[in-house]
Amino acid sequence: MEPQLKSAAISYSEATSICGYVAIAVGINKKAMKKGGDPDPNPSLDAYKDICADPTYALLLNPAFLNKYRILYNIQIPEKDKFLNIWSYFGFIAQHKMTKNYVIAIRGTQNQFESLADEDIIPVPFREYNNQAQVPQGFYKIFETGRIVSLPEDANPITPVSLSKLATDLGKYLSGAGQQRVTVTGHSLGAAVATYFAAVATLTLGKRLNLSLCTFASPMTGDKKFTSSASSTIAECVRIYNAEDKVPNLPVWLVDNNNIYTHVTGGFEIDSTGDHNVNHDPNTGFGCAHQLPVYMYLLEKLDGNYNPNIISAGDDARCRV
Repeated sequence: MEPQLKSAAISYSEATSICGYVAIAVGINKKAMKKGGDPDPNPSLDAYKDICADPTYALLLNPAFLNKYRILYNIQIPEKDKFLNIWSYFGFIAQHKMTKNYVIAIRGTQNQFESLADEDIIPVPFREYNNQAQVPQGFYKIFETGRIVSLPEDANPITPVSLSKLATDLGKYLSGAGQQRVTVTGHSLGAAVATYFAAVATLTLGKRLNLSLCTFASPMTGDKKFTSSASSTIAECVRIYNAEDKVPNLPVWLVDNNNIYTHVTGGFEIDSTGDHNVNHDPNTGFGCAHQLPVYMYLLEKLDGNYNPNIISAGDDARCRV
């Protein structure tokens, strides 16, 4: 039997596989950014084939992903560029060809607009709840304005659907989603958006909905009214965080000298502190404890796969000593 994450019903190998889904979304956007210009907001299937075939990403994702999964939709968010709204690629939804289970994967912050969203921490009502729950405004705006679109080569494209609408009626757009397992995952900002999605999706059916939330490096997503409600309805919630990573301790909004923001349940700590393979230098290694490859490396290490090269996978060797 595979070793289990404490407080969660998934194994280390399952966690690394889920982390690999997010790495696909990260990689597609990252490669496009390195080529210059604006990344394609609606990448084609060829972009997925390209990232899965790229040897520099082989340690972060399953190169055979497309043999097992079919990409159904791209996820987009609107971003401001010189006061104009433009769409940005933010992740994908895929379905396993045999089991028919679904994966919803959302990347983290990769540009200035998204960094500003991270910093917009003013508490606002989580309107889907009726208990006066509050969440950080920047994260919530990303969730509320995000949408899914068909891939450009889809012969029968859907009219774009908002993430919030999709979450309230999963079965309409993901056939059998009430019975088939839905895994929702994200890193950093994407983890917050994934948490809101899971909270809304389980609002009606609660733990009867076969939905699993597994996030990496999630910031705090709301006040106690939000996190307690979300934790009570999401059947399986796994929140993986690095002890050396500062992002899971943010944001901070003080009321009576106490931070109102908290985490959903299911926290599982990994730790890069003192690991001689990870760059801890405050200048050259700034933010390395937050990077997805470091999370992947630590999870693989716990699973008995000691491979420091994972840290520098994805064409970025900055965090590898």
